[in-house]
Amino acid sequence: MPQPISRRDLLAAGGRLGIAAGAIGLAGGLLGAVGESSASSEPRQEDTLAIARSSGVLRVAFIDAVPLSYTDPKTGKLAGSGPAVLRVIAKGLGISAIRPILTTFDAVIPGLVARRWDMSAFPFYLTPARCQQVAFTNPTAQYTEGAIVQKGNPKSIHSYKDLARSGITVAIQSGSVEGQWAEQAGLPASSLQQYPTEELAIVAIREGRADVYLNGLFSLNLDVKNYGSGGLEIAQPFAGPIVNGKPAISYGGWALRASDTGLRVAFNAQLKRLNKSGELLRLQAPYGYTKALIPPPNITATSPGLCPAAPWRNNHL
Repeated sequence: MPQPISRRDLLAAGGRLGIAAGAIGLAGGLLGAVGESSASSEPRQEDTLAIARSSGVLRVAFIDAVPLSYTDPKTGKLAGSGPAVLRVIAKGLGISAIRPILTTFDAVIPGLVARRWDMSAFPFYLTPARCQQVAFTNPTAQYTEGAIVQKGNPKSIHSYKDLARSGITVAIQSGSVEGQWAEQAGLPASSLQQYPTEELAIVAIREGRADVYLNGLFSLNLDVKNYGSGGLEIAQPFAGPIVNGKPAISYGGWALRASDTGLRVAFNAQLKRLNKSGELLRLQAPYGYTKALIPPPNITATSPGLCPAAPWRNNHL
């Protein structure tokens, strides 16, 4: 996922690790908003929460990645598991609307830093490198890793260790943490193919241009459902990467600027309320989430190993 996002993340992604109560504007207008470069990349001490409450609008970046975030073809509005939760939290914060801005996954963090939007519209993988650039809310999902291969798994790919074998070509979604894990497992950088969307990565496997697509298992199951299983299968069994001596479990949270402590603390308080009441699961269940994908309440963005050196981790107001 795109790191949910995999989901992943991947999650984490999410892709799969990819959010406005109103109708989404025309695609050209959305893309135009993404292309604006007048915003300074210099960090400014602004109270984003206060501004959003005053204006009634929180600007959020989304990617077209079912079920995390996407444009509903019937209504033209923003949909997905991320927006479903985000709308409820925004209302609890006194913000009447979220304004979606379409982008690509690998542009979400740079756009945050450049102040083109205020948050991601969907949760994606927390990684130490990402936590150095932006802050994350507490996790709302947890993911294990998987792989999609051609029918019959002709190259017998059953683990990240297998990626080090000669002749294996790996597809990932651009910016996802799975690429880093694959290279750490011994995959040459020249054997890694990056695609802007999950769908294009799936097509690469189907057409034989790559041997395996890596993402969170939750996202992969949805990919097969969304894009068809013809010529494809999810590798079984499959052993994910080993990170810090343990099998990787990725956690997905919403990204926001490190300076926006007030927004992060208030968001986490709403998130805790939703998790405790069970509403967090109810909101995400229509998009394929189960109880097993909801992390324990004691897992936070500052839990050991998630954001170990993040400059914002001790800033709680």
